[in-house]
Amino acid sequence: MQQSTAAFPPKPDASTRADIPIAVAEDVRLQPKHATDRPMKPFTWRSIQHTVRDRWRYVLVVFLALCVIAALLMWFVSQGERTTTELLIAGLALAVAATILLVGALDLSAWRVRQITNTVEQIAAGDLEARAPAHGVGDIGALSYAVNSMAERLERQSRKRNRERDRLHTVLHVMTDGVIMLNKHGYVSIINPAAARILNVKSDEALNKSFVQVVKDYRIAEVWLNCIKYNLEQSSTLELANEAYVRIIVTPFLRGAANGYLVLMQDLSHLHRLETVRRDFVSNLSHELRTPLASIKALVDTLRDGAIEDPPAAEHFLERMEIEVDEMTQMVQELLELSRIESGQAPLRLFPTAVSLLVEPVVARLQAQAERASLTLNVVLPPDLPEVMVDADRVRTVILNLVHNAIKFTPPGGYITVSARSVPDTSPEAVVISVADTGIGIPAEDATRIFERFYKADRARSGGGTGLGLAIAKHTVQAHNGHIWVESTENVGSTFSFTLPLVNLPLTKN
Repeated sequence: MQQSTAAFPPKPDASTRADIPIAVAEDVRLQPKHATDRPMKPFTWRSIQHTVRDRWRYVLVVFLALCVIAALLMWFVSQGERTTTELLIAGLALAVAATILLVGALDLSAWRVRQITNTVEQIAAGDLEARAPAHGVGDIGALSYAVNSMAERLERQSRKRNRERDRLHTVLHVMTDGVIMLNKHGYVSIINPAAARILNVKSDEALNKSFVQVVKDYRIAEVWLNCIKYNLEQSSTLELANEAYVRIIVTPFLRGAANGYLVLMQDLSHLHRLETVRRDFVSNLSHELRTPLASIKALVDTLRDGAIEDPPAAEHFLERMEIEVDEMTQMVQELLELSRIESGQAPLRLFPTAVSLLVEPVVARLQAQAERASLTLNVVLPPDLPEVMVDADRVRTVILNLVHNAIKFTPPGGYITVSARSVPDTSPEAVVISVADTGIGIPAEDATRIFERFYKADRARSGGGTGLGLAIAKHTVQAHNGHIWVESTENVGSTFSFTLPLVNLPLTKN
């Protein structure tokens, strides 16, 4: 039994983890050398040298400005004798000018710092595309470069995380297996559509609810509790209330249960149905073969016990053996034909055919049999039915099987009607052929399985036949890109209908 598994983003390996240090190393290598040094203490000779080297333009401007101020002061004094008040006023004016000069230089540095601060605030608010203006070398330039490098690294990581999140959501959405992720407290953090379908809940309503509230099944909850208890993967196959067979797998996350739990729900309903059909097929085939084989064995024993000496009796027994062998041969031939149709190895000879040429020969062939059973067999065909593109012989076999079954399961005095109608509002357009009877009907629990091989709703009333007619009819109709169905009410009657495609003009020309 093949089981599908959920795929999740892999854990970062050594090469992946090395990506970030390598990128950081490249950024550091591009930075000024002093940007990676340890911070220096202020008011030291090395710190002053460092500041002068980085701010030499400011230092030069301030120095020249002070020289001009000093020259102006000396010129003012040299122009003659000055009173104390005049000297004080001149000194105060020069001090104010020097202060304004220093304040301007500091404001320029503060303005550059405010630009970087604004950029950092934008990054903190989520705008990872914000960048600080480049200011060349120096401490502020190095700070701008560091902020921009950090923003670029965060943006790359954010894009990578978004890609991984999109991949995870895509995988979870298309998976046929249900996936539920729980946090360490057992609350649902992620649930995919398959899990919501299996549990018959809505995804939005299941989020942030406890696992027990979502599953509403103590057996599934016990699997999760056992996983918590033993801190190991736990699994169990259960039949849920909606007749779904589900395998539940609960496992802690790879980094431990402290990070949460993963719940996988594998829907095995289809496999269970296939297994049921396989068992029934083997059982029905054994039953169908056991009866003729037992009859042949009894006839052979009778002949061996002396009946072979009686020519009339021996002739009768041989005829009975021949009948049984012919029935088994027919069964084997129908099985082979059904297998060829299912595998697509039975070619269809498609030709435009009138519906009347499909229905009327079959009805004429079975009319005498219907009369012997005291049944009324009618045909209702509108005169304006379009032609269909079919293999006429195979479609006649389908109609023959349906009419024969209707005769077999309709009590004397009943009615059987073979009709056809055009259905232009379907895509593609088609003709529907129906066989309706007033027979014993089919129980509702058997209607979904009536087209299986050897399946017989009531073996006590099934009469003869191999039990393969409806299976062959189903696959023949499907080979014509049609579909077949039954509408039945027990003790009232049944109506078998199937569709056939209309003539495709391009295909007809070819």
